[in-house]
Amino acid sequence: MNAQKNMKTYFDKIMYQIKRFFRKCNNVLRWLPTIWKDEDWDSSYITEILIKKLEHKRDYFSSDSPYSSNAKETATQLQIAISLLHQTKDSWEFYECEVMEELDAKWGEGVLRIEPLGNGSSELHIDYDGVKTEEDKEQYNKEFSEGMKRARKEYEKDKRMAFRYIADHIDLWWD
Repeated sequence: MNAQKNMKTYFDKIMYQIKRFFRKCNNVLRWLPTIWKDEDWDSSYITEILIKKLEHKRDYFSSDSPYSSNAKETATQLQIAISLLHQTKDSWEFYECEVMEELDAKWGEGVLRIEPLGNGSSELHIDYDGVKTEEDKEQYNKEFSEGMKRARKEYEKDKRMAFRYIADHIDLWWD
């Protein structure tokens, strides 16, 4: 009888390792698209990887798999963290672009113009219909600078809020 129990325990351990191996293979496959797009030269990829990890955790806590009694609350917290990170992933899309749209509405949409300098190099200019005088140009530059500073400040504030939210909740996201 004891030998039979030992065989079952041994068989269970082997089956656990086989199942674990296939779970790990599945994990590699589900991460592959994210890792494939990863680049070392831009911080947005760090955020993208973190978002993907939180999405995996959210999906787990939304499923029938967790043992935790507050799994649905955890899934909600994870979704909040994901949403906050998405907003700070691309500062252009959520912050600077808004400033440019405001400026375009006031000054007209910018048209790129390349001006050769004569020494083999060239200079890029952006012309706006509403910028006609030097005073207009100074005013546009002032509004551009102030708008970008404001956008950067908002971005930094939202980024701090997202990572603070994660720091305040991450220790609760386990099963």
